[in-house]
Amino acid sequence: MKVLYVTTMYPTPEYPQKGIFCHEQVKALRQFGVDVDVAVPVPFYSKEPDRREWDYEGVHIRYVRFFKLPGARDFQRTGKNLFPALDRAFDLKKYDIYHADAALPTGQAAMIAGKKYGKPYVVHGHGLDVFLEESYSECRNVGKIVAESAAVYGSAAAVCGVSRKVIERISEKVELSDRGHVIYNGVDTEMFRPASHEPDGALHLISVGNLIPLKCHDMTLRALKALLDKGYSADLKIVGGGALENELKALAAELGIENSVEFTGYVPYDDVRRLMQSSDVFVLPSRFEALGCVYLEAMACGLPAIGCYENGIDEVITDGVNGMLIENRNTEQLIEKLELLTDRSRRGPMGAEARKTVTERFTWKITASELTAVYEELAQ
Repeated sequence: MKVLYVTTMYPTPEYPQKGIFCHEQVKALRQFGVDVDVAVPVPFYSKEPDRREWDYEGVHIRYVRFFKLPGARDFQRTGKNLFPALDRAFDLKKYDIYHADAALPTGQAAMIAGKKYGKPYVVHGHGLDVFLEESYSECRNVGKIVAESAAVYGSAAAVCGVSRKVIERISEKVELSDRGHVIYNGVDTEMFRPASHEPDGALHLISVGNLIPLKCHDMTLRALKALLDKGYSADLKIVGGGALENELKALAAELGIENSVEFTGYVPYDDVRRLMQSSDVFVLPSRFEALGCVYLEAMACGLPAIGCYENGIDEVITDGVNGMLIENRNTEQLIEKLELLTDRSRRGPMGAEARKTVTERFTWKITASELTAVYEELAQ
C-alpha cells in the first residue's frame, strides 16, 4: 500500500523537533509495511527549510513550495494553490491513499487530487486545525475557513482525530457516522522512560509548550508563586518559545519568582526527554488541547501530569489515579493539586500508573496499527 502523507507539521533541518509527532507516526507506519512518502508544504516566502529534500531518520522528506498569503488571508483557498504544486512534485496517480494532516491546506489539496485521480483521502485532525472558531476568531474570513474545512471533512473517505473531543467537534459540522476514527497520539516508550534522580526535598515542575495564550503558562507561574509562599521548595522549567516569552518572564519577575523559573526556549527532542526525566510533575493547564503528545511523553517518564477537563487529555488521565485534572482557568485548583503532589508517597504510585497507562494504550506502535487498519479498509 502506497500513501502520500501531506503535512505542514514536520521536522526541518533547522527545527528537527517541529511536528515530531507526525514523524514518529510515519516511522511507525513504515514498520507495519506501509510505503509512505512525505510531502511538506512550505509557503513560498518561508526562509526555512533551506533545501527541497531531506533524509531524516530513514524517512525521505520533500518540501513543496506553494503560493500562500501571510497569516490567514484567503486561507480558505490555500489548498487550491497547494494542489498544483503537489501535482508537479509527485506522481499522484501512483498512490493508493492521500493522508492530510488538516482540512486546510493539505486536506483541500488532497480532496482535489482525489477527485482528479480517483483516490481516497484521509484527514487527520490534531488540534487547533479543528477548533477553527477559536483559532481564527479574529479573522474576517473565519466563516469561509469553517465552511471550506467542513467541505473537506464531508468528502473524505475517513476522518481521524487524535481524541474523541476532536471527532465530536468535527461531527458538529458534518455527518461522519462510520467515517470517523479516533487515532490517538502516541509516544516512544523506549525513549521516554523513567530515570532515577536523587530527591533533594524540592518539587521540580516542568511544562512543555509554545509560549502562547492558550497554554496558560501564566497560571502555572502563579501556582508556583503560591507554593513558594506556603513554604514549599519548588522550581519550574518552561520548555518552548513563542510570542509571550518576554511577557511571561516579566510576570515571573513581578511575582518575585524569577530565580525559581527557567525558560529554556526550544530544545532538541532528546533534551525534552532528559528534562522530563529529571522532573517530578508535568504541568500544562491548556484551554484548548486536542491531545498533546507532551502529556503522554511526561507520563511515559513516570511523571504525574496535570491537564484540564474538557480537553483530549481527560480521555487519558483519571484524576487522582494516573495524573490530575482541573477546570479550565482555575488557578486555585491547580495550586491544590500541586500541593497534593508535593507528597512523594502520592506522586510515586501515580507516576507508575501514568507509565502503565501509556505503555498499554498510547504507543506509536498501537496507534500506527489502528491507522494502518483504516488505510487497509479504504484500499479494499
